[in-house]
Amino acid sequence: MRESYRSLKREGRSSYIDRKSEFIGIAGPVASGVEAENFVNTVRAEFPDARHHVYAWIIGGEEALQKYSDDGEPRGTGGLPVLDVLLHQNIEDAAVVVVRYFGGVLLGTGGLVRAYSSAASQAVEDAIPHIRQKLQIYRLTAPYAFADKLRYQLEEAAFWQSEAEFGLDVEWEAGTPDSRREELIQLVQDVTAGSALIEPLRSDYISLPDLIK
Repeated sequence: MRESYRSLKREGRSSYIDRKSEFIGIAGPVASGVEAENFVNTVRAEFPDARHHVYAWIIGGEEALQKYSDDGEPRGTGGLPVLDVLLHQNIEDAAVVVVRYFGGVLLGTGGLVRAYSSAASQAVEDAIPHIRQKLQIYRLTAPYAFADKLRYQLEEAAFWQSEAEFGLDVEWEAGTPDSRREELIQLVQDVTAGSALIEPLRSDYISLPDLIK
């Protein structure tokens, strides 16, 4: 099970033009091989008149799959360069499709590799690569008298927190890597003099703002 991995935050797009051929890159996060294929098919449907729909995707974790296609371009000039963009940036759970509208001028193998790589790289950059870390998530319930101080101390200690919900008490979620679980629990107890409730909820992958690149 991955403790952390690098992926994409959102869908990103790019446009690269070389000698009248336009290469449109579309990159986005996907959670499985099935979702990656659906991503590719969705792009095909959006650009049905394009000459080529070159793509690559990588799924990490337990599934551990990757796939690429030149979609009619000379072998090794499209799908592999797009896949290399993901591999070189250590990006998983992501798909990239580069759509080509042929401009009438042959680019040669070197020109194709450069064009597909550039469109893919720009689309990935627009999709915002970021780190997702596996955290143990807890539900915190604290009296109003301690809530602000506890949230401040958790922030200072670099624990992840959700937005607070205000009712009879203040409730929110806090997350920690497995190695810091005892530290989190002890901090909550110390700050609130044992008056806060801390309940384990789940393990989840969280995008940490301080790790986004």
